[in-house]
Amino acid sequence: MSARTQTRSVPSRLAPVLEQLELRQPSVVTRSLLAELLTASQTRLAPEVAAERLVRLGWLLPLRKRDSWEFAPAARAGRFGAGDPWIELRALLAHDPAAPVAVAFESAVWELGHSSHQPTRPVLAHRRGWRVPAALHCRTVTFDWRVPSRTVRGLPVWTEATVLVAAAERPAAHGNWGNADDWLANTFRAAVREDILTEARGRRPSTLARLGYLADWAGQDEIAGEIEALLPARLPVSFLGSRDRRDRWSRRWRLYDALLPRR
Repeated sequence: MSARTQTRSVPSRLAPVLEQLELRQPSVVTRSLLAELLTASQTRLAPEVAAERLVRLGWLLPLRKRDSWEFAPAARAGRFGAGDPWIELRALLAHDPAAPVAVAFESAVWELGHSSHQPTRPVLAHRRGWRVPAALHCRTVTFDWRVPSRTVRGLPVWTEATVLVAAAERPAAHGNWGNADDWLANTFRAAVREDILTEARGRRPSTLARLGYLADWAGQDEIAGEIEALLPARLPVSFLGSRDRRDRWSRRWRLYDALLPRR
């Protein structure tokens, strides 16, 4: 039998539970969801016992988050995961919907549809003071964003404005500068002007200089001018990339650029 056409049995006792899972198609099944479905179907099994049986039969796949499993529906023809890089985040949010996290930087650019290059490792941002669970398998960055995240495919995702300002404030945390031709102008065009200003106001002069330079580079003259108006009269020298590499100098922004591709 092909590895892609594994047969999975459906125990009569758990058939009503599987039927509901197929109807709902949850990415993540929690212990509380199992308890709800067992009660609704009048199946006298403890949730942990039902989970153990469904795991053994290949309908549920173990996750690192406790009391969480990935659902493998019949359409997958076997006990295979969906390959979702955010499955552990989905499990976290199923237990704690208010967790102060959001898909960030190049991962947000990808989820928002502004890049053709999917990140090799997902990036998650979290608020200061929040402890990152060991179950999350991604790169995590601390950043306090101001504009509320957007929901994309059931996940909290930074807006375009937050991505741009965060990239300007923490350029080393953003991972796809070499593909800026692919995503930067698109992200600026999709960003809400007021959101950019909300994220930008009150940040350090170096952040504002880098943000203005990025807007200038992306051909966004209007927003570049508005960022320029926020700069102090005496602007210190800033760097986009390593301070040891002074590849290109921008007199307008008093900035050395060692990251963006040459044009």
